[in-house]
Amino acid sequence: MAIRFLALFQVLIIYSTFLHIILPQNSCNASNIVPKLKQCGFDAIYNLGTSISDTGNSAIDNPSIWQAMFPYGKTINEATGRPSDGLLIIDYIARSADLPLVVPYKNSSALHLSTSRGVNFAYSGAPALSEEALAKKNITLDWAKPTLSVQLGWLDDYFKGYCNNVKDCKEAVSSSLFMINFGTNDYGYAFSQNHNIEEIKKNGLVSDVVEAIKQALQKIISQGARKVLVFGVALDGCRPISVTMESANKSATYDRFGCVKDNNDFCNYHNVLLQEGLKELREQHPDVQIVYGDLYNAMQSILDNSQSLGFKSLTEACCDVDVEIKKKAVLYKDKLCGAHGTIVCPKPEEYVFWDNGHCTQKANEQLADWIIQDIFPKFQCNA
Repeated sequence: MAIRFLALFQVLIIYSTFLHIILPQNSCNASNIVPKLKQCGFDAIYNLGTSISDTGNSAIDNPSIWQAMFPYGKTINEATGRPSDGLLIIDYIARSADLPLVVPYKNSSALHLSTSRGVNFAYSGAPALSEEALAKKNITLDWAKPTLSVQLGWLDDYFKGYCNNVKDCKEAVSSSLFMINFGTNDYGYAFSQNHNIEEIKKNGLVSDVVEAIKQALQKIISQGARKVLVFGVALDGCRPISVTMESANKSATYDRFGCVKDNNDFCNYHNVLLQEGLKELREQHPDVQIVYGDLYNAMQSILDNSQSLGFKSLTEACCDVDVEIKKKAVLYKDKLCGAHGTIVCPKPEEYVFWDNGHCTQKANEQLADWIIQDIFPKFQCNA
């Protein structure tokens, strides 16, 4: 179990970074997402999270990493800092809300262009827990990551420069959409350091991650947030790197789509605890719309309807290593999309996964569409 999550984790935190950060607005014109969320009246989007929603913060801090090049961005003909061949879920949510694509916090030169339209604080490899909290569970970080707490600090700094006083801030953000996605990286660190699922459940890591998310929600609610979207974790057992690394484990079990059951069951365990935590917060804050972003079932929907959606590959990466290298699992985990020896499929739109840990633009669009349809009535947008 630890081996497959080590490989998955390396993919999650060492992903593509690029020289260009802001995606041209006309790059989204091909999207099938309709501006349904426009009816919700969101004035801005503020996002805290990890690689699945990082639109460039990591790339700004690390512009020389070798992944800062094509084939990432292949479908939109531009490398933008997104870990995909194109757009991410957050991009489609912004489009559906009839808002500009959310500017990365680190891009100070462009931040002023969207002062009242939102900011993206998401960063690759970011854990929910602090380095000290992880250390107490014998989990170490190889380098300092912008944790959930750090990103909350960035949010504070931004609002201090944006608002004249606390009252102004609360009024300004009351109609904004706040999004949070955390958890996968905390578990990735644990599994990469040989902590197994049962141990992680017993040492309280999952409950601590959920508690950190709850505390973050309490803080942004105190700052005036009234509309919050909190994402669970997806079907990590379907990621190409999980499937490949598990192939050496004779006791592994798979579902009918070829996904690793243990991985997906653990993701479900996190999601159940998270939803219980969100229920408690709703009871404490009845005036706040706290909505769960169900990535798990959104991905399941893609698998269930893959044929009609045009997906021909469900657990393989479009940008992957040569098959002979892939057979050597020890080397495979060090071969990322864009490295020497990787091959790009001719039709990314037929693949759910772009690289070994992140979805294609086509899959992100489908995930976003499912999420948007699901959250629309929960935000009472049709009222």
